[in-house]
Amino acid sequence: MITQINILKKCDNPEILVLTPLLPKHKISRETKVTLKRNKTPITWISCTNNQNIPKNHNDGIKWYKNKYKKLPPYILFLDNDITLSRKAIDKLYDKLKSTPPHIGYAYASFKYEGHINKEFPAVPFDINRLVKANYISSNSLFKMSVIEDVGLVTNDFYKRLLDWAFLLKCYGQGFMGIPTPESSFKAISSVNDVSAGTNDDYKIKSKRVYNKFIKPLLANWPYIIFDLACIPCVRLFSSS
Repeated sequence: MITQINILKKCDNPEILVLTPLLPKHKISRETKVTLKRNKTPITWISCTNNQNIPKNHNDGIKWYKNKYKKLPPYILFLDNDITLSRKAIDKLYDKLKSTPPHIGYAYASFKYEGHINKEFPAVPFDINRLVKANYISSNSLFKMSVIEDVGLVTNDFYKRLLDWAFLLKCYGQGFMGIPTPESSFKAISSVNDVSAGTNDDYKIKSKRVYNKFIKPLLANWPYIIFDLACIPCVRLFSSS
């Protein structure tokens, strides 16, 4: 299936490309549409739909925009289809990120899951020792486009349950870290079929692969990272406990 692109909001000179990846069965929630309007930062918002995987949506959306408009905006926000943003959430991420030094690659908000999983993830200070154990940062973050171009997205669909984690580790491996933005937040509805609701065995397999491909190289380059290797194969990123 060829990726279908829909322009949901267009700005002639956007600061941010908002990209929402969709599978054919997905629809963008009313809450996402309404709360996105509560921001003043100039954006262009597109959705990308195919029946393959989210990484392909991300890549195809960026390529499509660049081919059509010849250049990319300086920032990109990956926005899921079921997000309720707090007021001016995007503005606050943008204000936090725009004046940061080059090694700060993205700004991340606090977020909360409700439904099958009920858990809050506050935007705490970036800590690689914590990140190598389990992810606490959402992919619904604002990235510098230059970081996406330098690092490249994680495209292997094997990681679809742990895609956020793998990508953030890849960013750190190439010298980029995030900046917390607790004044910005969002809420997501969690169902039993969400990618964050996999089985323990599923997480064991994929966590082991993330460790071998992304964490192990970090240890070689940053030997001061200290954590319990035994926790990696059985980590459960979005535990309801």
